[in-house]
Amino acid sequence: MKKSSLLLLAAGLTSGGAAFAQTNVTIYGIVDTSIHYLSNANANGSSNIRVDNGAIANSRLGFKGTEDLGGGLKAMFQLENGFSSDTGAMSQANTLFNRQSWVGLQGSFGKVRLGKQNTPLFDLLADHFDPLTVGNYASNSWLPAAGTLIRTPNMVRYDGDFGPVSAAVSYAFGEQAGSMRPGSQFSSALRYASGAFAIGGGFQQTVDTTTARNKDTVWNLSASYDFGSAKVFGGWFNIKDATGMTAAYMAADSDVSSSSAWTKANAGGTVGVQRKDNGFFLGTSYKATSALTLTGAFYYDKSKNVSYGGTNYGDGKRYALVGWADYALSKRTQLYTTIDYNKAKDAAVYELTNSASGKNSLTTVGVGIRHIF
Repeated sequence: MKKSSLLLLAAGLTSGGAAFAQTNVTIYGIVDTSIHYLSNANANGSSNIRVDNGAIANSRLGFKGTEDLGGGLKAMFQLENGFSSDTGAMSQANTLFNRQSWVGLQGSFGKVRLGKQNTPLFDLLADHFDPLTVGNYASNSWLPAAGTLIRTPNMVRYDGDFGPVSAAVSYAFGEQAGSMRPGSQFSSALRYASGAFAIGGGFQQTVDTTTARNKDTVWNLSASYDFGSAKVFGGWFNIKDATGMTAAYMAADSDVSSSSAWTKANAGGTVGVQRKDNGFFLGTSYKATSALTLTGAFYYDKSKNVSYGGTNYGDGKRYALVGWADYALSKRTQLYTTIDYNKAKDAAVYELTNSASGKNSLTTVGVGIRHIF
């Protein structure tokens, strides 16, 4: 199209006022790739070295924008696709915007959004309280991912700030004819921040689509304190789940679409058997220099009534120690290294990646580069 035609098109779009001139659209993304070592990478317990999607942030490409509607009211949208930077494949097959796809309004009342979005509980952990911002490796994200379920389609969500208090609440429609309850989800998060101290928590309940309407219910309480060069974090989860979703996140490999031995499809818990988890995490982030940040985290979970594929494995315990060093080459590009060690006991052994080998521990090491644009 000639430049003159583009100018005529712009003039036509703005003929009703100045709204077009005040529309802002941004293309953004993250490309994060690492070389990753795993001590137990198959059912035989063999080690492996591979190129993986990033350790800390899942690679993504997105579009977001706002339009000033006047009177303090704005329209907004976000479309975001996750992909595996090591292969170029979408992180969820046949779904173009598998991470976010929503539209909404923002004003003095807060924000209202409709579509596929993060759960409020996930954003509370990822943005404020989890020391690893819910890492991308399954070996260091299993507890916060299982506790928040990350994101949900068909959601209506409200976010508001009230002085030092931030609140978010969402409802995802199950869209089952005859009843609103099957397949639905309610999620909430509340955060209070005063100076260096912050505390928050939330409640979330997800209902499956079976006639029994099994529930996954989660409570969370977290806190943080910023000392300046160092920041400390801590949090607790209580999970009661009869849908099998918690077990799926606990046992899934870091790339659930891969051909590795464990995926969500074959690692989900037994539907109708209520599993109980009590877990907590602790961590700290230290700004060693203007470019170097060091982060350490500890995750622990005590599980009861662990069941997979119709077999009840009883109770178990699992913990992970994680270290992460991040060096900023610029505001947009970072080099990093990460190491984590997982240990499991009793029924939780089944949940370690490729634990069919009978191994009760897993060590992974990664070095990578992340670019944000």
